[in-house]
Amino acid sequence: MSVRSLLDVAFARPEIPPARSGEFVVTGLGTDAWKEFLLGPGPAPGRSGSWDEQLAGLWKRVVAECGTADRLATEHDIDWELAPHESKAVLALGGPGGAVIDVAAAAVRTRHEDWARETRFARIHRRLPADLVGLVPADVGALRSGVLTARDFRDDAYGNQQELPLRWLRALTGTAAYLAAAHMVPAPLALDVVTTAPLEEEIRAALRLPAPWSLVVHDAVPLSAAEADDDELAALIEKGVCIGPEPVILGGLLAAQPDGRLDTTSGFLLISVLVGEGRRSWMLQPAAYGDHAGGRVLYGYAAQLAFARWKPPPLLPGLGPRPTSRSALARASESAAGQAGGFHQVHVLDFSPPVDEPPAERMEPTGARGPLTFGTWRRAHWKPGVRIGIRDSSGRLVGPVYKADAVEGITFTRERRFFTRTRIRRDLPLAPVTSVYRLPDSAR
Repeated sequence: MSVRSLLDVAFARPEIPPARSGEFVVTGLGTDAWKEFLLGPGPAPGRSGSWDEQLAGLWKRVVAECGTADRLATEHDIDWELAPHESKAVLALGGPGGAVIDVAAAAVRTRHEDWARETRFARIHRRLPADLVGLVPADVGALRSGVLTARDFRDDAYGNQQELPLRWLRALTGTAAYLAAAHMVPAPLALDVVTTAPLEEEIRAALRLPAPWSLVVHDAVPLSAAEADDDELAALIEKGVCIGPEPVILGGLLAAQPDGRLDTTSGFLLISVLVGEGRRSWMLQPAAYGDHAGGRVLYGYAAQLAFARWKPPPLLPGLGPRPTSRSALARASESAAGQAGGFHQVHVLDFSPPVDEPPAERMEPTGARGPLTFGTWRRAHWKPGVRIGIRDSSGRLVGPVYKADAVEGITFTRERRFFTRTRIRRDLPLAPVTSVYRLPDSAR
């Protein structure tokens, strides 16, 4: 089954009964538009025109990294490397004596202790805000544990063939999320990171991730912002980003190759939708790297992981002889280190908001185009070769950075720098919004 078919199963089926409302449902978004957001237009890349073989390769890797492959070899004399990964997703294997080994459940169960810890911590810490705005590092556990349910840890008889793709996806992403190093983007940067301008090829080639798996989380950002062109994004910023019933992005899961290079086999976006009155559910969904909306978001995360400065997790005070007890978890959740992500080992993006200064008075430029009338917004972007002056032990520049006597490697170096969205010509008003109306068929 290809990823496009998998998305059909996950998103195009009837609404799930209330008893199973923990499952993921997308409403109000056409299947074709949804798949184009995640995978781009046309057929998804892959050796057979689909992604099933590539995702199976990631599944093969996850089962090995979580320790399940070693257990299969030790307990059942099964070589995981010889399983038929290239033909289908291996969810279950036949063991000695006709026994059926649920590989999906076995892989997820290796993370059960961590999942149970984070679930218990989340209940003690606080209830997540309904709009998933204003998150703190201590909320990472609630988001990560929310991609799995208690049912995912139990063996399955696999009687319902329609459930196979979704179970496979949950086992793959849920296990990988707990293998991943957690990273959090501060709320003021969430929109900029999600809507970062496409990376130049030079920057893409230099991407190196800090861990085999990296989980990035942040405040909710509407999918409409990720899809918006420059004018639409400027209008959205001016209007104010308000989280409503539409699907939102909460982060992503990225894989690295053994040498640290970005693994573009597939990324995963953490997408959330409303599943009840003011209640949200979320799930990691496969997304292709590329120049479509979902692919640009993944590359934006990769650039932050590769080039930005991240604060290491703070040291959590000792939790005593019973570290999983309610009292110990309550102390952790109330401590400064716990709030800053120490309990979940969260790396936080090092960001200081710029000083909000009044717009500078500027003379109107003149030229062939005439004077400017309106200001505008420039979206967040990465620059590959920004000059950075070299300083001595006293913090003084050792020489010029841009003048004729500037010498690279002696007076300055070059770094990749992230520039947040910027209001261009803040002293000028923004252009008025133009309303566009669709004529009814009868008027054509």
